[in-house]
Amino acid sequence: MTKKIIFRADGSSTTGLGHLYRLFSLVEIVKESIEFIFLTHETSTASVIPNRYHKSIIPKEITIAEEPNWLLSNFSPQKHLVIADGYQFDSKYQKSVKEKGYKLIYIDDLAKEHMYADVVINHSPYLKEEHYTKEPYTALALGTQYALLRPLFLEQAKKESKINKIDSAFVCFGGADPYNLTQKAVEGLLQIPEFKNIHVVLGGAYKHQDIFSLQEEYSQVIKLHKNLSEEELVSVMKHCNFAIAPASTILYELSCFKIPILSGFYVDNQELIYKGFTDNQAIYKGSNFKNYNAKDFTLRVKKILENSDYEEKINAQKILFDNKIASRHLNLINKTMLTIGVLCSGGLGLDTLSKMVKDYNIQFIFTDKKSQGIIDLAEANNIPIYIGNPRNGKGYEFIKSFSVDVIASINYLFLIENDIIKHANVLTFNIHGSLLPKYRGRTPHVWSIINGETKAGITAHVIDSGCDTGTIIHQIEVPILEEDTGAIMLEKYASKYYPLVQQVLSDISSNNLNLVSQNEDEATYFGKRTPLDGEINWSWTKEAIKNWVRAQAHPYPGAFTFYDGDKIIIDKVAILDSSQLDNLIDGEIIETEPNIIVKAQNGLVELIDIRTEKCTFVKGNRFTNENRK
Repeated sequence: MTKKIIFRADGSSTTGLGHLYRLFSLVEIVKESIEFIFLTHETSTASVIPNRYHKSIIPKEITIAEEPNWLLSNFSPQKHLVIADGYQFDSKYQKSVKEKGYKLIYIDDLAKEHMYADVVINHSPYLKEEHYTKEPYTALALGTQYALLRPLFLEQAKKESKINKIDSAFVCFGGADPYNLTQKAVEGLLQIPEFKNIHVVLGGAYKHQDIFSLQEEYSQVIKLHKNLSEEELVSVMKHCNFAIAPASTILYELSCFKIPILSGFYVDNQELIYKGFTDNQAIYKGSNFKNYNAKDFTLRVKKILENSDYEEKINAQKILFDNKIASRHLNLINKTMLTIGVLCSGGLGLDTLSKMVKDYNIQFIFTDKKSQGIIDLAEANNIPIYIGNPRNGKGYEFIKSFSVDVIASINYLFLIENDIIKHANVLTFNIHGSLLPKYRGRTPHVWSIINGETKAGITAHVIDSGCDTGTIIHQIEVPILEEDTGAIMLEKYASKYYPLVQQVLSDISSNNLNLVSQNEDEATYFGKRTPLDGEINWSWTKEAIKNWVRAQAHPYPGAFTFYDGDKIIIDKVAILDSSQLDNLIDGEIIETEPNIIVKAQNGLVELIDIRTEKCTFVKGNRFTNENRK
């Protein structure tokens, strides 16, 4: 993949800097593996953007309505993924950006807009899918498992914590702090003698002056901090065992240290986060901070200290923030950047595709005329679809304008030509129903049962010009049990297909492909089967006949034989031993009740399930072999 990320956010003393800092956390996760540009408006406080980031500025005369066109004139949609954080990126903006051809991830707080983005991230622990209206293709990444945290905080979340005493407080209301809650919280804490130190972190847009006079008066207690780096902020938090903060990014960061926190809200976007944390018992309830005075803070904190039930809150914080947050974000971004074409047919193809459209960026679909479920799925998700045989350039003509990283073939009915195989930027792969290099060709699961194998499997392999000869990406082994039928094996395969596709796409996204060439000395090939191929030869061994029958049992056309010129389809048999076979002929009926028993080469075969219409079987008569050798 060659796409870059455009990180898009603004911030100022008026609107606050939270959206910028939140995106910084994602930048830090991806910066070593994906190229990026940090894009902000000229009216934004660009000075807080780290100098090591590659920045680009939107001219101040460009309005939010004009921005999608400006993006299109400066950044190719085929080469860039947009990740946007800010309230101005509403439904209208998202729809316009999508119409320009961009992939879009939107960082949300409010769940109020109809979502057109490909992925919406909201790390509130309160919100669920039912809170959203969205396009069918829009994926939701919700909850603290997608918390937007910088690397040092993610590391801190992995560590244990124990509170022995409370004597050092942390206070931060971020940004501009329009209600000067910082001042009020500090004044409230000063009335509680247990606190020997009060660390106060001021936002970059903080303009109030009274806190500085208060610090001069209580210089032994109050420590003021401003414009802290990530490392400096972590160091300050490590020295604290209690905190007061709103339900914003700072609450997430504090929770990584697992300390008692009094939290509340004073703007709309904080309320849902607050509800989520209180529902999970992870904070002490402060409710609406907007009208708090110093005395309110004093009373709330004193009550917390009196109860001292800190372990409950700390354990709840531990559950909310695990050690896989960074990898989840990286996988999510890589999946969104990965563009895929899917070639599929039948039930297996539909089952796998229905999962893929929820998780991946599907650019086009190929299928056959009989796979109506796939056709309906493509139309419901507005995915371009080609129906019919793609050979002789017809399929390539359909896809040549699409730029895709990967083409995946899943139970596809048709062979594809080199123009389609080579169209993918990274690779084209197929899921084949055997453990290659054995059982190349058609219906390998049926042939595996016929041949008495005790295991089969599925293989993801690169498609080349040969038949199932490409390098192997991954394999999953599937056991064949004694009574398994061809249909049962397909059911087993069905549960394995999508995890195998996910593994392949994950390896591609992380540039971690490990391709293994097939051993041609071990290769076997089996051809296409038709209903006429199902005839039984009663001179085979009883074991061979059982395998033949179960491989083709209902709902397949079935193994069959003839009796008095009538075709008899057999779906299930059992094998029996007998020492008195010398005077019997292969195919001879030995018993008719309760089930028919037939002589085979080395024993007897009991017919358990047969498909026939009012046929009277007579002991001593024979099932004949019309064509089977």
